[in-house]
Amino acid sequence: MSNNDQLVLDALFRDIVKFYSSSQTSIITLNAITAAITELECPTEDFKMELTTVCDIIKNSQPRMFPIDNLIILLEKELQEKDYFSDKDIDARKTAVTKIIESLEERLNDDMNELANQGVKHIEDGDHIILHSVEEGAELLLPEAKRMGKNFEVLILRQDLVKTKQVINILDTAGIKYTVVPEWDLIHFFDKVNKLFIGAYALTVDGKFVSDSGTSNIVSECHIHKLPVYLFAPTLEITNTFSRDQNIYLKDESVSESGSDYNLISHSSDIVSLDLVDHIITEKGAIDKSKLAEYCTV
Repeated sequence: MSNNDQLVLDALFRDIVKFYSSSQTSIITLNAITAAITELECPTEDFKMELTTVCDIIKNSQPRMFPIDNLIILLEKELQEKDYFSDKDIDARKTAVTKIIESLEERLNDDMNELANQGVKHIEDGDHIILHSVEEGAELLLPEAKRMGKNFEVLILRQDLVKTKQVINILDTAGIKYTVVPEWDLIHFFDKVNKLFIGAYALTVDGKFVSDSGTSNIVSECHIHKLPVYLFAPTLEITNTFSRDQNIYLKDESVSESGSDYNLISHSSDIVSLDLVDHIITEKGAIDKSKLAEYCTV
């Protein structure tokens, strides 16, 4: 796969996470791999190379994306340990790989369901919760809490218009009451809100997490005002790598507006200290941020 193919896939990942959480993006990716394997036509001896190329592209994405990064590593380990590529024709190899992917998808779905069960314990009647992007809190927890009959409201911080629209669609579908304000207007609402819910692309062993651009500003402001910050993530998003190794994408684009021409530089994601997070909630319940390495699955 060429460097251009890598760039195309990276851009696709960055677009998908505007509409879905990183966990749901991982499910979509696994399904796409399965479909590609089914359609792939190549000599038997080339199948391993084709699959390895796709796995490498995913692991080298900008930014790195979890849980899919860890799921791909688990896939590769399973293939290596059981030597699925020896003495098998291409149909047998396709079937074997597909079964492993199906088991990984089932594991992630189970983790997400349990994350929802654990997460709703942290939503109470009368809560006024801040959201700003589509992550597990918006996709899973709030709709489940609403189905349970819990009475709460949401303050949506508008940043990227695509992300904000998707959050609105989720809350509208679930029948959840919300208000939308610009991110910079948050300062005027600290007498009304009582919690911030965020997600992550990755939690790293050096005590950081990678999340949507703009997350750092919001988390910092809430921390200053002593508003509890809740981070919801499956343990498959915990990586034994460091924050500096997360391949944050730097975009440099030419802009022409209102008679001015300039270069606009922006990063795809924020890297934020977990010191600013009060609660990390996983499918295993609340975990100690000082012991992240104990929860690394690969």
